[in-house]
Amino acid sequence: MYYCSDCSCEFETAALITETHGFTSPPFEELGCCPFCGSGNVKEKAGSYCRCCGARLGNSEREYCSPSCRKRGEEMRRWEIKKKRLVFSSPIFQVVREVDEYNRKNGTDYSYGQYVTLIKPYLKKGRRK
Repeated sequence: MYYCSDCSCEFETAALITETHGFTSPPFEELGCCPFCGSGNVKEKAGSYCRCCGARLGNSEREYCSPSCRKRGEEMRRWEIKKKRLVFSSPIFQVVREVDEYNRKNGTDYSYGQYVTLIKPYLKKGRRK
């Protein structure tokens, strides 16, 4: 958990801002900021909460407040991983990865639709446009 000193909001993960310092190539600096107000005055919160139900944890507890919350939390995590695998292996996601790779290799900026209608038919036939 993180806490913003400027707007007093609490959040799970801080938004990342890439600071280039005027350079055109890496290494760049990534800074955490508040996703609500954009302030860089973000502190990590010492208090911890149950990862399943959100109840405040005591000193002896680490991630979950009870064995039932642990079981539910682990089941939700397994479901989340399964869902991510399904999305990652979907045909549309595979074509989007193809488009990104084609654009990177050829220095182009085709959208999904442009790639599927203009480029992909020629790649299947073995001809390049």
